[in-house]
Amino acid sequence: MTFTWPVALLLVFALPLVLGVYLLTMRPYVQELTVWDEQKQRTSFAAQWKLEEVRIISVDGTDVGWLQVAELPTEIRLQKFFVSPQYQRSGIGSEILSNLLATWRSTGKKIVLRVLKTNPARRLYERLGFSVVAEEDVTFRMRG
Repeated sequence: MTFTWPVALLLVFALPLVLGVYLLTMRPYVQELTVWDEQKQRTSFAAQWKLEEVRIISVDGTDVGWLQVAELPTEIRLQKFFVSPQYQRSGIGSEILSNLLATWRSTGKKIVLRVLKTNPARRLYERLGFSVVAEEDVTFRMRG
């Protein structure tokens, strides 16, 4: 049997987890670049959040992170990819992203993302075949 949660109910359960992980994870990297403004971060998050693109990462029944992916006609954009700090450096991100990349690469589409210059996740992306294709003010654009 398959059960699909109504969007409103999923939003109630997913949003606190997703927003909490976003704020907790981004704060140290943003603070290296500029002053942390909680309200500005919440507003930025709300503008980018698209429930239909979000997937929760669960390990053994525990929600440990989330990702947001936009699949466009010519490219796949990894919009967001977060693993809660207490689960980082345990191989979860590598395993999830490796599996996704195998599927995405079979489409023939470009796979793109942006990462803050101060975010050590850049090393993960490079290890999995991404390279910097452009440098912006505080981010790198990468293609895999």
